[in-house]
This record gives sequence, structure tokens and C-alpha cells, in this order.
Amino acid sequence: MTIKPNPLSPDDVVTPVGKMVSDRIKIARSLCIFFMTFVHVQAGIAENVYDRDAGFFDIVYFVLTRLVGLSSVSLLSIVSGYFVVSSLMKAGTWQLNVSKFRTLVVPLVSWNLLMLALLVAYGVMSGNWRDMPEFSVIGISKALLAVTGWPLVVPLWFLRDLFACCVFAPVLYIGLRRFPIATILVLVAFTLFGEDLYILQRPQLLLFFGLGMWLRIAGASEEGIDRIANFLTIGLVAMAAIFITIRIERILLSEMNDTLRLTLDTLLRVTMAAGFWKLTELIRRSALSEPFMRFEPYAFFLFCSHAILFNFGGIIFRRAFGNYGSDLFPITFFTLPCLAVIAAIIGLNIINRSALLIFLFNAGHRLRSRSTASLERASAEAR
Repeated sequence: MTIKPNPLSPDDVVTPVGKMVSDRIKIARSLCIFFMTFVHVQAGIAENVYDRDAGFFDIVYFVLTRLVGLSSVSLLSIVSGYFVVSSLMKAGTWQLNVSKFRTLVVPLVSWNLLMLALLVAYGVMSGNWRDMPEFSVIGISKALLAVTGWPLVVPLWFLRDLFACCVFAPVLYIGLRRFPIATILVLVAFTLFGEDLYILQRPQLLLFFGLGMWLRIAGASEEGIDRIANFLTIGLVAMAAIFITIRIERILLSEMNDTLRLTLDTLLRVTMAAGFWKLTELIRRSALSEPFMRFEPYAFFLFCSHAILFNFGGIIFRRAFGNYGSDLFPITFFTLPCLAVIAAIIGLNIINRSALLIFLFNAGHRLRSRSTASLERASAEAR
């Protein structure tokens, strides 16, 4: 399929998102964020968990963390780029940046401050100050804003990088409309060689963000996107086979040539994004559609909160069931993500009455009442 966007003009408009695509995106958010939580279940051992003889659970762990969990961020990035185009057209550059600061940077700082407070409390009670950040300008900036390193709540690097992507959105928009192929090639080069620039913690994110923008600028239909996804999903089979072979043979990705490692990782993430997208259509047509879409308003809160729960809850679970390698560790591995979902639902409902807490911890998005949500669904179906 060839997609040729129209040339840039002052009257640029983008095609509205259809209901079926909107539903699939809601499902994708819930699905991807849930699978991403598995990545942050702490193993409790210092050695590399992938540098062990691979038994059945080792393969399951590798698939859910390295293949599926880490790669789920790619589709989330594509979705973000897809939606930022209309936001840019409606709000303009300045208002877009202000809006994204409120919905990305504010939660980034708020959740990291909460984690810092909990670490202080834990240190006072236990005498363990190991995870405290360095008390300096650089140390605190890393801990709260992920400026040149991981934040206290590690998954929140994504919010930092996503904000940086939004800052670059106007430039990407012009490039993708006028010179789409050249712009994509620049993004690929940045993916492979941009790690040391500290513009993004994960330079790949800008590539996926740009691909999402390109799909929206080009006016790609759901059918067109599905055709692309069908082709890429074939590649996913090959990439999964390559990575599983790497795991079985105990080849460490961290010891590979950087360009080869990033190339393999990017190919995996691109094809995994396609696989996730195809899965959303299967879910949309099944009885699971309603639960996934009803959970979507809680997905952001789950994303921000789960690593904090795992950090402290994991201490209790590992004492009860052992570290990675123990016969009972799978209980910890599968239970904590489920508890995180329950905690996100309870936690968001608790703070939903406070406008300030919603602003700080859920990007300002309040839960709608069931009656309001039902009326909106009925209205959408009527249209």
C-alpha cells in the first residue's frame, strides 16, 4: 500500500478518528500497559536473569518481559504520535506544549516525589537507604525528571521522552508532509546513533512517534493500517524466533555490537506493534472488548503506579516465595501485575473526588460516571 500525504498548506485538516479505530486504541492502551507491568517485577537477584539455562518458566519470563513487555511501548508511542497531529492542528505549538507539560511532566514529577517520600519513610523504618538518589542538582534532576538517567519510578522515563517527542512534533509534521521518506530515514539514524545525545532515554521512541504521525497525516484508513500490520506480523514470527533462539543459546544482547542490538530490537518492536494492533481487532470482536475498554480510563494510573507497588510489595512477596530461580517465584511474577490492576482501580476511585490529586497523579483526567459513559456509548452507536 502506498500512502502519499498532501502537500503542506495553511488549511491542513486531519481525518477524524472513527469509532472502531477509537475502540481498538482504547483496547491497545489497556493491553500494552498491562503487559508492560511484567517488565518491572523485580527478580531479586544481582545476576542477569537471561544468562541462565532456559527452562520452561525462563522462556515464559523472557517472552513476557523482553519480547512482549518492553515492546509494548512501541504501539503506545505510535498511538501518541497519531493523536498529536490533530492536537497540533487544533491548539498550535505553544498550547500543545503547555497541555503536554500538564499531562506528562506534572505526573512525572508528582509520582517521583511520592516515590521519594516513600523511600524516605522506608529508610527511616528499615535503615535501608540504598535506593535514595544522590542529593545534588544532577541527582535530583535525574530522580524527578529523568534528565540524564532513569527516574525513581523507572517506567516514567516514557513520560519524559514522550514530552520531548511532542516538543519536536511541529518539526516532524513539516518533515513528514514534505519529505516523508527522508524524515523517516533521519529518525532511523537517530534511533541507531542518538543514545549519547540524551535528547531521549530511548531514541527509538521518536521513530515510533513519527510513524504514528505519518499514518495520521497520510489519512491511512483502518483497512490500510491493517494491511500494513498483516505484513509486519509475518515478520514478528521471524523476530520472535530469533530472540527466543538468542535466549536459549544464552547470547546476551547487552554484549552485542550496539548497532546490531538496536537494529534487532527496533525490528522486534515494529513487528510487535503490528502484532498488538492485530490482537486489538480480535479482542474488539470478542466478549473481552467491554472489560478492556472499561479499564482504559485506569490505564494511565496503572502505568504510573505499578512500579511503586512492585518495589515495596515485591519485598514481601520475595520473602514469601523467593527470588527468581525459586520454584515459587512464578507466584510473585503473575500475582503482582494483577494486584497492580486492582490497586489502580481502587486508587483512582479514591482520588477521583480531588481535582488537585487528579491533576497531579492522573494528568487531570477524572473518571466519568457509569451513566455518562453509557450515554456516550449509546450516542456513538446511534451515529
